[in-house]
Amino acid sequence: MGDTVSDISVGDLDILKDVGTDMLTWTWNVKTAMKFKSHQEVTLEKLMKPGITKEILAKALFEGYQTVYSHRNTFDSSRVAMEKLKSELIAAQRSVVKLQQQVMDAQEQLLQKQTEQLQEMSTVVNTAVDNGIRSYSQALSRTIKDSVPVLSERTLKKVVQEAVTDEDRSRNIVVFGLSEEASEDLDCKITSLFNDIEEKPSFEAVRIGEQSDDTNRPVKVCLRNTETVHRILQKAKNLRKSATHSKVYVQPDRSPEERAKHRELVAEMRRRASENPDNYYFILSGEIFHRDKA
Repeated sequence: MGDTVSDISVGDLDILKDVGTDMLTWTWNVKTAMKFKSHQEVTLEKLMKPGITKEILAKALFEGYQTVYSHRNTFDSSRVAMEKLKSELIAAQRSVVKLQQQVMDAQEQLLQKQTEQLQEMSTVVNTAVDNGIRSYSQALSRTIKDSVPVLSERTLKKVVQEAVTDEDRSRNIVVFGLSEEASEDLDCKITSLFNDIEEKPSFEAVRIGEQSDDTNRPVKVCLRNTETVHRILQKAKNLRKSATHSKVYVQPDRSPEERAKHRELVAEMRRRASENPDNYYFILSGEIFHRDKA
């Protein structure tokens, strides 16, 4: 396809430019000879006025004839070249459509292969997990006698379920101190809270615990991923500067064991702070740290 397009050279384009120049020159000569000031003045009525002689008209007609006749071959070759270009353009468009179809077919085959590979991997993993649980339970049954209770397959599955629950919990946060009304738009309140720390995540929110007239129940907020949870927890300290949420604080969604351990850490941190008021104490990654308040 690329070789045939080269039949039209730069020289051919220059010839077409010369044709245009010659035609413009001829029209300018006609306008000047007949004393017209602009092209708009060249009309049939003015050409038929007595002041324009047959000699002037004949000369203008002859020059026009010579200009057209001298470029007749250029017009013919240009017409042929344009037809050829048109055909080659159509062929190129068909090739592009064919290539696009080939790319789409290749992508579809690749997607199908990846899907098959994922299905095979899923089957292998599920089989390995099932076999591992059964093998572990059987090994315990053979090794541990009456002195220690044998872990059943149901118990092991419960452990796996708890591990999955822990993974789900890592995508949650718990909001404390958020005002509660009988009829409230909880999503709107959480959105306003996130706006204060310049976050706009997708979420689901629900009050947890028993309803009471004296206290505001915490709000569990489920997010898409752990990265969003970490980002919000890092920014949550900025709520202290908020005009509407200064008494609201955000914590990770902890298990009962983690909550008990955290309460112990908080109690210990407060004890140290009371004994050393010049230090600022804080909890990070399950440990208590401090720095000088100055």
